[in-house]
Amino acid sequence: MVESATAKAPSIGLARWQVRTVLTVLLTGQLLSALDQTIVGTALPTMVGELGKLDDFSLVVTSYLVTSTIATAIYGKLADLYGAKPMYISAIAIFVLGSLLVGFSNNVPEMVTFRAVQGLGAGGLVTLAFTISATVVPPRQIGRVQGMVGGMYALASLIGPLIGGTFTQYVSWRWCFFINVPIGILALVALSLRLKLPAPRREHTVDYSGAFLLVAGIAALLLVMIWGGTEYAWGSPQILGLIALSVVLTVVFVFRESTAREPLVPLRIFRQPSIAIAIAITFLIGVATIGAYFFLPLYLQVVRGDGPTRAGLQLLPLMIAVMIGSGGSGWLMSIVGRAKAVIVLGAAIMSVSLLLFSQLDASTPVWRLWAYEGVMGIGMGMVISKLIIIVQNSADRRDIGTVTAQTAFFRLIGSSIGTAAFGAVLTARMRFWQGRLLTEQAVGRLPHGANAVYTDPASIRRIGSTAPQVHAQVIEVFGRSLQTVFLVAFPIMLVAFALTWFLPDTTLRTGDHAHGAGKAPAQAGGRPDTPENAPS
Repeated sequence: MVESATAKAPSIGLARWQVRTVLTVLLTGQLLSALDQTIVGTALPTMVGELGKLDDFSLVVTSYLVTSTIATAIYGKLADLYGAKPMYISAIAIFVLGSLLVGFSNNVPEMVTFRAVQGLGAGGLVTLAFTISATVVPPRQIGRVQGMVGGMYALASLIGPLIGGTFTQYVSWRWCFFINVPIGILALVALSLRLKLPAPRREHTVDYSGAFLLVAGIAALLLVMIWGGTEYAWGSPQILGLIALSVVLTVVFVFRESTAREPLVPLRIFRQPSIAIAIAITFLIGVATIGAYFFLPLYLQVVRGDGPTRAGLQLLPLMIAVMIGSGGSGWLMSIVGRAKAVIVLGAAIMSVSLLLFSQLDASTPVWRLWAYEGVMGIGMGMVISKLIIIVQNSADRRDIGTVTAQTAFFRLIGSSIGTAAFGAVLTARMRFWQGRLLTEQAVGRLPHGANAVYTDPASIRRIGSTAPQVHAQVIEVFGRSLQTVFLVAFPIMLVAFALTWFLPDTTLRTGDHAHGAGKAPAQAGGRPDTPENAPS
């Protein structure tokens, strides 16, 4: 496929074999970035159990999501200022360094910090791959390259959970990160030697102030969700202060974006109702479904007692269903020429799937688990990329790239908030059910007392062989708490479903609009519809 995409090399001084080398490196970078999201899910219960406690689960996820989101928004302008090649090389170097440091982490604060570093690099791997490929590949062939990128994410979605589970169970969870180092170094060397790009020609400004305000505001909100009711009481000065800080920073951020020359989030795009509604739906989907998705490995490994490898295999039906839902709905939409009906149906299916997930417990047959995953995956496949099409179809030509990036940007912000919020819900409900379901005798049999329930979830499987009755009580605590997570996600998804009815039911454009005014044709943009994808 790389060969076919380079049939006519563009005129920037690269031979065909050099273009093939560059595309191979870019696709490798995309695979690393995608794998780093899908490979970690099945390893997380073991990671937090070894280095910290369940309360830290969401921190490990959200630190990566937040920094990769902000980096994705900034790298494009940095490439315009300093050149795509040096920025991509920097992104690879930061990603490799972050991967190495995460692998050597000795405690949760180190892991959270180094995952944030890793996210800074991953954001560049995503954005700049599209920038560079558009430079080295002829315009008529760029669609094939984007298809290859989609293939990388599909491949990562299928093999990532299995690889993560295998490393965790048979080697060490640290190799989920160490594996990035040699591959990343090879990609860095190849790109340094083979890629030659013209110097940047456009002057841009980078909204560093806006990025700082957004990161700080989100971080304050995430800390409220993570610490509230656990480290500090909800009415404590620490939590109230963080809430006030988050509100103030958000207000200042909005003001900054309204006056910035090149804002991180252009507020003008929200003046178009259809765009504002679609982005709001995308945000809520990020909170409800993608946030909840990260807790499925906990259900598989703790409640069902699956090992990491088996847990990875158990997630395959969800990934396959996403691709089926995306492909099938895309075919249907190409026939009817409308996206709204597909999105409304998909959002309804996603809402139902969260109710189904809230019924999962230790006795759920595996066929039913796969069926529930299939329902969720089909719904996600029907909705996520179709919302991007709605947004693109409603935007002015000059804003196509901006609205596409912002749609994915807000989905990942929602994922970060959802992961943190559901982590707080899980911890609070575990403390609630622990006091009602665990007997004093059971607590005395646990290796670390009552704290074992939310300190080392992966070790709970070992209790079954020595104290089966205690194990059953602990599983009940975990199972009921996870059910609440999905129940809380359900009304959030219902709000998203209600909003889909307000989307415009317009006919999607066809044909070449190169000479048209104002609008551009709809086109699917960004990453494929994998549950944990990030903005493109």
